[in-house]
Amino acid sequence: MFLFRSVAILFCLLCLPARANLGDNVKQLVARYGTPVNYTEATPQFPFGTIVFSSAGINLVVFLLGDKEVGARVSKTDTTALTEQEQQTIMNSDLGGSQWVSTPSNDPTTLQWTRADHATVMYDKPKRMLIFTSDAMAKAVAAAEAAGPPRIPATNAPTVQLPPPAPGPFAPPPPTK
Repeated sequence: MFLFRSVAILFCLLCLPARANLGDNVKQLVARYGTPVNYTEATPQFPFGTIVFSSAGINLVVFLLGDKEVGARVSKTDTTALTEQEQQTIMNSDLGGSQWVSTPSNDPTTLQWTRADHATVMYDKPKRMLIFTSDAMAKAVAAAEAAGPPRIPATNAPTVQLPPPAPGPFAPPPPTK
């Protein structure tokens, strides 16, 4: 039964090419995965847009910087953990040109790998997801953190002019002599 379930999950992972390649553009992503189920645009607080695909029991959230994929998050739609074999299948489908090499992680709940192009993939055990980041994503995060929160221009002028209070039950009493 376990073998059958593992083979079925592996087949589902192969139905949705479980990972785009870091550096792919939006046109390539849509050609590979079809119509996205959701998307967001970059904001001053979060410099990445996202495109979300869901198929064959897998959710794929792709992080975009401009028109290029710089990172991704892969998880199962039923929120169960990815097996070691599923993790390897997904990681091997990212064609970055070199092998992922296991590296020590400072967090005992996270497994981590890197490769020659400075891309990183982490498996977050509590969240049950693989998280891919490219060197471009790491640099964009560092630049956003260095820039700090967006600034709103300061002004001493009131932005809204309120009318004087109208007489009524809540109006202040008239001045006494």
